[in-house]
Amino acid sequence: MKRAIQSVLLILFVCIQTGGHSQILYKVNFHDRDYNKYEGLLVYFNESRAYMRVAYYMPKDKYNVVNVDYKSSTGWFPDSSSYFFMTGSNPKFITKKDTGQSYNPDYFIWRKGRYEKNYGTPSTTDDKALKLASEIPVDSFYQLDPYKVSESYLRKYFWSNEADFFALKKLCGQVTTPVNNTNNTGSTLHFVIVANTQIGDIGASCSSDRDKLDYEFRSMAEALGVSYKKYVVDGTNFKKANVQSTLNNLRPGANDIVVFVYRGHGFRWNNQTDPYPMLDLRTSSYMNIETSTSIGLSEIYNTLNAKGARLNIVLGDCCNNNVGLNQMTTTSFLNTQADNKPDVNKLKKLFMNARGNVISAAAHAGEYSWANPFGGFYTLSFIQAMKEKISYFNNGSFNWNDIIVYTTKLAKDKSSPTLCSNCTLQTGVYNVTVTY
Repeated sequence: MKRAIQSVLLILFVCIQTGGHSQILYKVNFHDRDYNKYEGLLVYFNESRAYMRVAYYMPKDKYNVVNVDYKSSTGWFPDSSSYFFMTGSNPKFITKKDTGQSYNPDYFIWRKGRYEKNYGTPSTTDDKALKLASEIPVDSFYQLDPYKVSESYLRKYFWSNEADFFALKKLCGQVTTPVNNTNNTGSTLHFVIVANTQIGDIGASCSSDRDKLDYEFRSMAEALGVSYKKYVVDGTNFKKANVQSTLNNLRPGANDIVVFVYRGHGFRWNNQTDPYPMLDLRTSSYMNIETSTSIGLSEIYNTLNAKGARLNIVLGDCCNNNVGLNQMTTTSFLNTQADNKPDVNKLKKLFMNARGNVISAAAHAGEYSWANPFGGFYTLSFIQAMKEKISYFNNGSFNWNDIIVYTTKLAKDKSSPTLCSNCTLQTGVYNVTVTY
């Protein structure tokens, strides 16, 4: 039985617990019960998509490489302890497969006692019943700095004609990709974040998302060669009047980009027909919910569209259900995006070649939008979707509609029973009218 993924995922999981961003490449050294040695290279995208190339000699003079796909799940035992589980599937020999040769992917598990704050050391198992006696402890793992990865190292796991081999060479700086140097002088990316960072139940989660989004859009603006302006409504300033004044004072140019993100509680009126949520702009549940403490996501969308920017992106990560119903879970999983290097040409296509409007909310009418202390499922999924679509690993065409559709899929996956057993599905609602 191989012990590869467990060490990898412990480090990834620790990154989430501390609010850090997972990297995309990990090197693993491990051995089985018979002390046969294995080396693994993990390529991680999100909790629903990861794969490992595993290299080993068996018999001693035959070199083998196998590709194994991995997905995550979570759950609870009858004693209220919990687990985080990774399932390997679809093993495929990259090197020549001999007659009768096979590779059995392992499962990987972390356990946490009922009163324990963090998960313990991970183990690997071939028992779907998750019996403790079947588990083997972690061996070893370390992160890879992409710029220190050589072509010869990648050739240990990939054939030179594989698309992912070429993508990894670009990721690791071994191939220089010409960048379309379109003159973006005078363009500005305006980032507006409204986050309920002081509310007791989801404040920490909103703060985490506020900081992640600022980092992502600031970095994108730098890569695009455009100016960056940030507008923040949070903390004690989290009030409807401040949201309205921020929008009124926003004056984008004709070639500018405006991104608005709301992160907080949401609801809908009993007689509401608008499919998009109302934004709850209270910092305390003791305050009355009324028109003076709320604003519709559609109203914000219409206000921004009227200002004439070339591209408007309006996102609401909040519930779209009855007033006063808040949904948080303690479920943790590998939900931060892989911090992979973007293809700047794809980034330019997405932001500089696009004209139009996007509105998207995390939850469909009647649904909850779920979050854990490290962020909202929708916000994390949006970042993942963007970074995957603009990565060197994406060899297909894409547009804003693809990104929003993928965002809602990833958020739905996160709220599914396999990844969050106490959640209900969030399927989202959106409208994309963008031309290129």
